[in-house]
Parts: sequence; structure tokens; C-alpha cells
Amino acid sequence: TGYVLSQLSQFHTGLRFAGLKIVHVSKMLAGEHYAEHRGKIFFPSLLEYITGNIHYPNEPRKQRVIAIVYQGHDTVKKIRDIAGPTNPHIARDEKPGCIRALGTVVPLKDDEGNVIGDRMDNLIHASATDEEAEREIKLWFRPNDIPPTMPMTLL
Repeated sequence: TGYVLSQLSQFHTGLRFAGLKIVHVSKMLAGEHYAEHRGKIFFPSLLEYITGNIHYPNEPRKQRVIAIVYQGHDTVKKIRDIAGPTNPHIARDEKPGCIRALGTVVPLKDDEGNVIGDRMDNLIHASATDEEAEREIKLWFRPNDIPPTMPMTLL
């Protein structure tokens, strides 16, 4: 977590924190967040991953994520650049210093234990577009959680 936050700091990005909170992700929130993937073979595993049930199945207090909102010029582009390609193998090849290069790819199995694909533990979610970021901010934060846009100044 510390490494990820340091890479996303104002020093590296020129962006500012606008909101940050630790969230226990419900199945409902997870389903809304990844609604575009509903019906895909990996959707159930994706929900298990983001809710923490894959890594901490019997430890609910550890089943949390950090939700962060940034403000600044070209925010989505800058965050996606630091995050890197979704697949950690590709991230290591194409952009070795990015956050997702530290992730892993493990076999995705069905209920019988048959391998049906790969699950990517890519460490970070980054909105793909400004519109997606707006939708996701509304899902994860209340209106008063995020301050109005602040002017960018050198600290």
C-alpha cells in the first residue's frame, strides 16, 4: 500500500488527493462497480477478489480496499500511466516500473477446480475515462466527501 501511494503522490503525478477512505466492499457495491462485466465468465471471481474473499475468506476485518480520488490536469491519463497495463505479465514487459508490474496472474478455477482462465491480481483499479471516473466516484463517495476542485499550486 505504501509503495502504491508513494507512486501516486503529488511529487510523481502533480495530482492532489481529493478523497480517500478505507471501504469494506459489499457484493452489491462490487457488482455496481463492475457492472459492465456482468455475465462474463470471470465476473464471480472479480467480485470475490474486490470484496476480499479470495485473499481473506475467513477474516472479514481484512476485507477492505482503499478508495482514492485525485484532482488535477489529465488525472485519468496520469493515474492509468502509473498503474500500467491491466495484465501484470504485460505490465512487466511493457512498463516494468509501473504498479501493476508488481501484480500476479494465477489460475482461475470453476467450482470443480478446473482451470478456466487467469485471475489477475493487479493491485490497483484505475478508471478508464473521465466519464467512468465520475460514475465510480458517485458509487464510492458521498457528495460531501469530495471538496470542490482546488486550484493547483506549487506547495
